[in-house]
Amino acid sequence: MKINPTSSGGSYGTKIADLYIVHNLAAVNGNSRCTYHVMPPVGWMNDPNGFGEGFGKYHLFYQFYPYGPSWDSMHWGHYTTEDFVKWKMEPTALAPDGKDDCDGCYSGSSVMKDGKMYLFYTSVAGGKQTQSLAVSEDGVHFEKLGVVLSGDRLPAWCARSDFRDPKVFLREGKYYMLAGALTEKKEGAILLFRSDDLTKWEFVNAVRRDALTTRGIYECPDFFELGGKDVLLTSPQGYPTEDWRYENVQSSLYMLGALDVKRGEFLKEYEDEIDGGFDFYAPQTLKTRDGRIVMIAWMQMWQRFFPTAKHGWAGSMTLPRELTLRDGRLFQSPVREIERYRWNPVRFSNATIGSGNELTKVNGSKVELSFTLDLGTAKQAGIKVFQSGERDARIYYDREKDRVVFDRSRMGIEISHDADEKDASVRSVKVEIKNNRLSMRIFLDVSSCEVFLNGGERTMTGNVYSDGDGISFFAEGGTAAIEALEKYDIVV
Repeated sequence: MKINPTSSGGSYGTKIADLYIVHNLAAVNGNSRCTYHVMPPVGWMNDPNGFGEGFGKYHLFYQFYPYGPSWDSMHWGHYTTEDFVKWKMEPTALAPDGKDDCDGCYSGSSVMKDGKMYLFYTSVAGGKQTQSLAVSEDGVHFEKLGVVLSGDRLPAWCARSDFRDPKVFLREGKYYMLAGALTEKKEGAILLFRSDDLTKWEFVNAVRRDALTTRGIYECPDFFELGGKDVLLTSPQGYPTEDWRYENVQSSLYMLGALDVKRGEFLKEYEDEIDGGFDFYAPQTLKTRDGRIVMIAWMQMWQRFFPTAKHGWAGSMTLPRELTLRDGRLFQSPVREIERYRWNPVRFSNATIGSGNELTKVNGSKVELSFTLDLGTAKQAGIKVFQSGERDARIYYDREKDRVVFDRSRMGIEISHDADEKDASVRSVKVEIKNNRLSMRIFLDVSSCEVFLNGGERTMTGNVYSDGDGISFFAEGGTAAIEALEKYDIVV
């Protein structure tokens, strides 16, 4: 991770940030740091930004505060990759050093046009949120072009205080921008704008507008086409909990349907939560050269305690995920390139489990683990990970509740949470149990746990802060069995 800030070609603010990174990398404590997930080199990371392709690489920008492990005036950090697993740190792309963005360069997107990369971001100054543009001829060094969309272009019913997170895309020969906003009646809205040239924008309509975002707006909209459907992602603030869905204080959802760009209407056919775990927010997508839709998200959550802050860093990204549609629902699977980094395979089949079974060589904290459970007669059956003495995290099926549960309450560190959130320790989702079987594919990476259920029907993402690497299986109130299991070490 070596950069030369004197040759970055960026602004004064980005050069200072890069110098700070170089001089403070050695002070970052490596405890809890992942090995195959994106993290900040120092300081703070949140929303992914500008996730896209350009100049022969895939680019991931992110909300970045280099000078401390807490949210503050945002920069844009920058990584590039060719396979979504190995990442190269690039010079800081944007810093809050202009008159329109002196209080921060906040979330946005990227688009390629005429061989140049354009970054759209929310510029903040004096509480005023506007949409600004920067351009690059090499995908590394960026020149700010200034504000291209300000509050005076908003409809009269929109508040000027909350207007952010531009997602720009090309459709039917024109450029469109989705942005989150707040109405004068405190409703959350997603606005659609249109442009011919990326610089002059006109308002089209609100593609979504309601009072369900009780604590803010629909943040970080994202849009793509998949399987003949239009898909709109967004992260609502304070979305109401629906039984087991939307239990986090901030959630993420997807909508399937059709976007009429001329009328500015999204004809919604279905809506659901994207991830049912603890730590997943602000997802962004890109389309790969071979036509896949790949999604990445911030692997943390707002209004929480960040245990790694004492080590000089906070925040990370999920493992990138491929998205598909099956039976009118969104399925997720880990990006296939991760399979190139598998080592030391271990396989088992037809193993009966009871109160606590350990399988030979099935352990580790940087592993991929896939197995199918025959739930047998057990009232609860599942797996313990990051196990050390009495400490662990558990993912299991609860027959009485008919839910898959992710429980990190025993990991040894209590995660404080917002008063409006029931807890930060237990989450559950409902999946379809066929023939009394449940499949899990789990990725562990030092302090992260990502669970893909039934081939990606549901996912559950959570950070687990434990120093253990034990893995065991358990069944309570009866017996269960592991029908088939594969375990690999992931070495990057």
